[in-house]
Formats: sequence, C-alpha cells, structure tokens
Amino acid sequence: MDHERELLMIPGPTMVSPRVLRALAKPILSHGAAEFTEAYAETLRLQKSLFMTSGTPFLISGSGTLGMEAAAANLVEKGDKVLCVENGFFGEKWQEIVPGHGGVADRLTFEWGKAVDLKLVEERLSKGGYKAVCVEHVDTSTGIANPIEEIGKLVKGTDSLYVVDSVCGIGGMPLKMDEWGVDFCLTGSQKAIGAPPGLSLFCLNEKAWKAIEARKTPIADYYTNLKRWRPIMEDPKKYFATPATGMVLGMLEALRIIHEEGLEARWKRHALFSKAFQAGIKGMGLTSFPDEKSLAHTLSVPKLPESVKGSDFRAAVGKFNVIIAGGLGVVADKSVRVGHMGSDMVNDLTATLSAMEMALHQLGYVKEPGAGVGAAMKVFAKA
Repeated sequence: MDHERELLMIPGPTMVSPRVLRALAKPILSHGAAEFTEAYAETLRLQKSLFMTSGTPFLISGSGTLGMEAAAANLVEKGDKVLCVENGFFGEKWQEIVPGHGGVADRLTFEWGKAVDLKLVEERLSKGGYKAVCVEHVDTSTGIANPIEEIGKLVKGTDSLYVVDSVCGIGGMPLKMDEWGVDFCLTGSQKAIGAPPGLSLFCLNEKAWKAIEARKTPIADYYTNLKRWRPIMEDPKKYFATPATGMVLGMLEALRIIHEEGLEARWKRHALFSKAFQAGIKGMGLTSFPDEKSLAHTLSVPKLPESVKGSDFRAAVGKFNVIIAGGLGVVADKSVRVGHMGSDMVNDLTATLSAMEMALHQLGYVKEPGAGVGAAMKVFAKA
C-alpha cells in the first residue's frame, strides 16, 4: 500500500494543503529571525480574524487540550464552581481538568449524541455562583454540534465566564467569539483549520483578563501561565519559551488559505460537505448517531448495522486506501467517525463514500453498491 496516496479522513488530524506542506519544508529558522517574528505576528493577526474577536490571541505548542488546561489554570481558583456541559467524550474532559486546578466541576450531562437542552442550562445557571461555564462547540466523539450562540445568551446575563472548546468547529462552522459573548475560546491546529497537529490556539477577551488580574491566589502553572505568554503574543520578538518555528510558518499558510477563501464561503462549503455526506450515508442504508437537528458540519458519525463490527468495517475501508476513525466510548464498535473538513475536497468525500460502500458490499450488507455515492453526487451537482 502506498501510504502517501492514502486519504486520511479521520476527524483530525486532517490532510493539509500542499501549500502548507511546502511551508513546513523550509529550513529551520531562528525564533529571533525577523522572517519568523514577522510571520508569527501575522499569524496572530489572522487568528484574531478567524475567531472574530478583538481579544488577545495565543498560539502555543501543544494540542487542543492545552487550551482547556490553560483556561482552567488561569481562570479557576480553589473552590470556584464551574458548570461543565457535557454530551460526549471530550466534554467529559472538563470534569477532570477543572478539579486539577482546585475548581469544583458541576456536571450537567446529556445522553451522548443528544442535543443540549437549553432550558436545563438556564435552570442550572439561575442558581448562580459559577465562575465559568464550559461547553464543547462540536464533540468529536459523537458528531454533535452544540448551540453555542444560544448558550452564550444565557451566560451573558450572569457573572460567569463563558469558555468554549471549538477544537472541531472553528474554520468549518460559524463561531463569532465577540458577538456571541465567548470570553475564552480554544481550538487545535489539526482539524478544520487545515494545519498539522502540534499547535494550540485560543483567545481571551477583556472580561477573562480582568478575572485573571483579580485572582486572590497566584497561577500555579508555569508553562500555561498566560501572564508570562502575553508579552510574546503582543510582540513576538520577545522570549518566554521556544516556539515551534516551522509549525508557525505552516499555520500562517493555513490561515492565509482560510482568509483567501473567506469565512462565510468556508462555512457554506462545510455545510454542503455535511449535507452531501449525510445523503451518502442514508443512500447506503445507514443512519447517523447524533441528533439530526444538531449535526456538526465537520464530521459524520454513521451507525453501523448490527452484523458489522466497527473494527472490521474500518479494516475493509482501509483496503481501498481510505482511513476512517473508530467510535469512542459507549459507541466504540457500533459506529465510525469520518472527518470532512479543512482542505478536504469533493473528490475526497466521494472517494470515501465509495470505499465505505464497497466495504459494506464485501461484508455482505450492501447488495448493489452505488446508491450512497450517487445520493451525495446529486447534492454536489445541485450546488
């Protein structure tokens, strides 16, 4: 198998544009070189535009989880109550991270794949006393998209800080940080942004900074102490810790691609991808795991027939040089996860659906392959 010709269609890391790969292939630069510091500054400006915020951007080596850690380390003090809204594997991370920094995680849990009930969020918020509210924009374990804008309206009437994990959202689905009242927003480089894994991106507004400045106790962490990082984000010529110079250059190229496409056009493209992929799934006789009214546009999570194991299905799809991901947690072997975001193109999606349909045919589930791919093609053709 030629691994360089494989389609990597998992929900992150995603395939990246050859433009990004060429940027990564440049000789290593000094972190103090003018070429790098100017590139870092431009990357941060484009990051603010991507998040749709006037807040302070941070671009630091690490995964999306580093952003979650930074939020808790800087905003939460011992005894602070944090409302953790959960309906998937990644939302459940907050209940481990928050107590690690002395906070009390008050969990509001919903069934995996089910939409968040706004009335229950409002009811819990009405009790008051929450330092922060943490929620996933898209939970990559289930393919559910949460109503970030509507939750923001509920949080706005309180003193709580609104923290949104948009690791699988930003760059593929609308997220308007300032307009929607998000105080701390985080993502990772490897999903809808279309860059390789390795960078954590997050932004803070003035409300979040005031909470940090008003802390009664010092920030216990060293590396995630944002007071130490802020001067570098405001002037990349300054130094705190060595940045991932090559990765920043790759990120700059990925953000330039997003800027050239335009956010509105990019959101529409991802919405179209989701619509076509869902049509393809239904065409081959499958259903989606998440609530159909709350589908993420960046990935799909089809449920498999009872007679088909997830591991067998992924292996069969892999024979056609297409890599998809397994399910997580309670639906581990009952579903698969397919990413369709970032730099993915129509031909990548149709090839993936074709591989899935051929695999189901080999496993004895689909008698006449072609209906799924055909259904997706009809959606693309109309667009």
